[in-house]
Amino acid sequence: VHLPYANLNLASYNEETRRASIARVKEAIDVACQYPTDYFVMHPTGYEVSPPDLIIGCYDLLIPSLMEIADYAAEKNKIICLENQVMREPGRSRSYGYCASEWFRIHRDVNKPNVMLTLDSSHAATSVAVWDDLKDRQKHIFDFLEHPELIKRVHWSDSILENNTSRFNDMHLVPGRGDLPREFHQAIKALDCVKTLEQRVPDEEHIFSFEFIDSL
Repeated sequence: VHLPYANLNLASYNEETRRASIARVKEAIDVACQYPTDYFVMHPTGYEVSPPDLIIGCYDLLIPSLMEIADYAAEKNKIICLENQVMREPGRSRSYGYCASEWFRIHRDVNKPNVMLTLDSSHAATSVAVWDDLKDRQKHIFDFLEHPELIKRVHWSDSILENNTSRFNDMHLVPGRGDLPREFHQAIKALDCVKTLEQRVPDEEHIFSFEFIDSL
């Protein structure tokens, strides 16, 4: 079950906005409990900057919001898996958790036994586009696998690192249609967790991705 993320700000300086955001996630947890799943995927949706340069929130408010949500989920014996975010272009809202170091930091600072991580490989590709050299981008995509034991869900897709095509571009290609390193796909396949293919494509493209994954 994927919890809501649109029109939320769990890091907001506006306490009414922050409390309403927490309440909406809790309501979604209540609804999701009707389904036979132990894991809920959640974006750590907290915005620090809103266009053009308005400071609207802070990290120190995001963490207690996530802790409160985690405690609420724990009461229902559910696990929250925080998903890494998309890196957006300058001029758009800046959300927390788009780079590997901050994603892991959020997990560490929330510090709840029922909080784990969701890796979105297409989101990760937008983050490593900050490096000018292709070899650096190919190297740093593995930063997101530094703590594989924390990853309990994967949203698996491909992207294009060559010529910085993934820069601010959440591509969500089927696995095998991009140029993410084959070794990166192999490491994803080896993770001991559920993987979801996040693409809306014709059946033949899904078949291609299954064959690619089978070949790893």
